[in-house]
Amino acid sequence: MPTLTIDTSALKHNIDLVQKLAKNAAVIAVLKNNGYGLGLLPFASVLQDRGICYFAVTDLSDAVALRNSGITGRILLLTPLYEFKDILTAMQNDIELCITSTACARAAEDAATYLNRVAVPAQLCIDSGFGRYGFLPNESEKIRDTVNTMSHIHICGIFSHLHASACKNANCVRRQYTAFNTLCETLAAEGLSLGMRHISSSSSLLRFPDMNLDAVRIGSAFLGRLAVSDTAGFREVCHLEARITDIHTLPSGHNVGYGNSYRLKHPAITAVTDAGYCHGLGMKHSHFPGNHGCPILYILRKFRQLLTTRAPFARYQNRKLPVLGQICMNSTILDATGCHLQVGETVSFPVNPVYVDSRVKRNYLSSKTEPTC
Repeated sequence: MPTLTIDTSALKHNIDLVQKLAKNAAVIAVLKNNGYGLGLLPFASVLQDRGICYFAVTDLSDAVALRNSGITGRILLLTPLYEFKDILTAMQNDIELCITSTACARAAEDAATYLNRVAVPAQLCIDSGFGRYGFLPNESEKIRDTVNTMSHIHICGIFSHLHASACKNANCVRRQYTAFNTLCETLAAEGLSLGMRHISSSSSLLRFPDMNLDAVRIGSAFLGRLAVSDTAGFREVCHLEARITDIHTLPSGHNVGYGNSYRLKHPAITAVTDAGYCHGLGMKHSHFPGNHGCPILYILRKFRQLLTTRAPFARYQNRKLPVLGQICMNSTILDATGCHLQVGETVSFPVNPVYVDSRVKRNYLSSKTEPTC
């Protein structure tokens, strides 16, 4: 079984770098999707040991797991709760709620009243353009009335989410930021105490440091996997280690892999590994081909993406071994010509940990190690 190896020293470097870039803003570590694939609990433990005391998740079960594992800092649930039982669970575990609507607020107030709790922490979620959760920026009166109906809930923050912080055109980012700030100023002028304000993410931390406000929500930057140019010196923190399960000598012209899509251009020594796409290899985010405004621009972007996509490879010692053919479900075939590999040895693959199956073992190392001869 392959292993996801995490370089703890690189991870700590990135955590320290985020705290430096955040300056006076609090750092909220976002731990969605199994801690961005690094493993929810071990990742949170490293963050807490490094001085991070504020966390955010999208699943209530993750929030409870953090509490039960000894995470003592603040935990914000970024998604709304409407079920009475779920809200009780959140309150009993000191989880900060996310208020996205009047109905959501009413449900929280009912649960707090039932528990006879006062000053239950919650944050207002604003939809400044993402189209997912929250009140709209022009609903200040509705927000004010909603907050004023809650006598058991204490608003300790207000936040929104940028939808294009990595795009070249910064205008839409500025529009979102302005809409969010304008709403905050309007609500404050009407006497609402909003607590901390936050909208910035990993990409905007680098591109728009003026948007840090009171806090920044960081996920991918901890991993060193940025959607924008890295101008700060982040490090990639993990790779997938796989075992060589067989070695063959194949003639020129021989097919490799599914689909009759790849034939050898020369005789080759091939090495089969025990890692495939079910372990996260070759997996990447794909945009739904819906309304892109201009179909021609969309096609041009996809064509450019094909031209700039790096060919997949594995690393053995200091050599890159190209992947031959299509990646299979639980195996990958490498061109090991001229490399004295043996069955049972390991190679490492660059991989996005978000796509690595949660059943794959996570191995935290104190220093970076690579497979050697």
